[in-house]
Amino acid sequence: FDMDGVLVDNHSWHFEAFAKFGKRHGLDIRKEDYSEHFGSTNQVIMNSLFNNNISEARIVAFGKEKESIYREMYRPFIKPVEGLAKFLKFASGKGIPIALATSAPHENVKFTLEATGLSNYFTVITDSSMVIHGKPDPQVYLITAEKLGVQPADCIVFEDSIPGILSAKNAVMQLIGVATTHKPDELL
Repeated sequence: FDMDGVLVDNHSWHFEAFAKFGKRHGLDIRKEDYSEHFGSTNQVIMNSLFNNNISEARIVAFGKEKESIYREMYRPFIKPVEGLAKFLKFASGKGIPIALATSAPHENVKFTLEATGLSNYFTVITDSSMVIHGKPDPQVYLITAEKLGVQPADCIVFEDSIPGILSAKNAVMQLIGVATTHKPDELL
């Protein structure tokens, strides 16, 4: 499972956090610009926002700032996607290994899993701190399959973003599109 847009329907909250971050730093962040990169790492998004003219240290600091804004804004509203907890309980009860593979930072993973009560369902978690190349590169999904001890072709990925869908396809995994961030025809 991807996290943002799959475990929680939080696309608009991330955009609002980026918009607030942008105002603090004199950037006018438009929804179209942000949507193009949703599902990628903060490094990809920050490089895009600052026209690849930003140091690695500033990317890290700005990423932490933006994610702190996001968690603060979203905390009172966070909840799992409808039906997800029931599905995870069913799959877990059947002995199906369940993993989380996300471009999100570790702090957001911890925040999301604790706030939704879903942490016990995931036997493996891979976040942005464990990969070098963000989505659409397949690395996050390939690392996760390896941790699970399964072949990529035996995995089913639940994804909502275009970079995430491309990542799963590049990993040669089966895919189910979740229509939270994009409409079904966009996912196709």
